[in-house]
Amino acid sequence: MKEVVKKIIETENEVRDKIDRARGEAQKIIRDAEVRSRELIEESKQRAVREAQELIERMKREAEEERGRQIQKVQGGSSELLSKKAKEIDSAVERVLRLILGIRGR
Repeated sequence: MKEVVKKIIETENEVRDKIDRARGEAQKIIRDAEVRSRELIEESKQRAVREAQELIERMKREAEEERGRQIQKVQGGSSELLSKKAKEIDSAVERVLRLILGIRGR
């Protein structure tokens, strides 16, 4: 009878150890997943910022090219007209930048 009780206690201890190890492993998996999740979020943010900056630069170049085309169209016109077109382009670029960056205003 003593042997049976001893065996039951040993089995319970083994089970308890296995449960503790499983809990530890589960906690490690959770921690690793949280770390990886934060890394992925940071990578996504950095990629989004890079893409937004590239888009901004491209749009600036396109706006400058359009500005140049508009200036060529009105070469013989008044300086006031040239200034007005430049301001419109700059204003459009600023609005687009604010839209991309999520900045409210004007």
